[in-house]
Amino acid sequence: MAQPKPPVAGEELTPEQRKFLEQKRAQQATAGEYRSDQGAYLKSGRQQKQERKEEVKAAREAARVPPQPMTRREFLNYAWGAATAVLLVEAGIASFMFALPRFKEGEFGGLFPLGPITGMPSADAPPVRNLDGQFWLSMDTDGLRALYRVCTHLGCLYEWKDQTFRFECPCHGSKFHKNGVYIEGPAPRSLDQFVILLRKNGEVVAQTTEGGQAVSSSDPDVEVVVDTGKKLNGPSV
Repeated sequence: MAQPKPPVAGEELTPEQRKFLEQKRAQQATAGEYRSDQGAYLKSGRQQKQERKEEVKAAREAARVPPQPMTRREFLNYAWGAATAVLLVEAGIASFMFALPRFKEGEFGGLFPLGPITGMPSADAPPVRNLDGQFWLSMDTDGLRALYRVCTHLGCLYEWKDQTFRFECPCHGSKFHKNGVYIEGPAPRSLDQFVILLRKNGEVVAQTTEGGQAVSSSDPDVEVVVDTGKKLNGPSV
């Protein structure tokens, strides 16, 4: 079928020419819509959905703020915090373990049966050191004491000196009488003591009081027991 010739300017259109022009405009408008969709009419719905997901993902990646490098101050804060936490945990565990009644007889922190009181050192004899119990068994005219071996200054192990008949700390020179009373030096108090129990037939008949006074008995059947789980601080100087 031959297409009608395009009209000349000023010439009246025939009905066929008008119909031709309307169809042509409709085709041009449809073609413009296809071009504006960038060829989307050629793709399936699944492909279009996948493209939209990728566009959303790309937009999120572009909007994401990259992590900032850690500063020196932040690193030091984290390091100090971690070290403090470790120290607190260790201190808590140590306190908890010390409080547990887990010690057996003859172990430090438990009971030390030493036998009848008649077998204890005399008042004019040097103190006797007990390595397992970490104490000095000292007898004087007042009675019997179990002195903790650790100096009350900075925790050194003091020694008994026969030449001067007293306890002396080799670290900083603190000195104490045979009964543990402070003489001189940087120690802030007299020596600490463990509680001594005097038992007869399994029953406690006397024991060291909170003031740290010595215990004594004239009964030869009394047994001496040192409780290294109960420490009494010496009086301040």
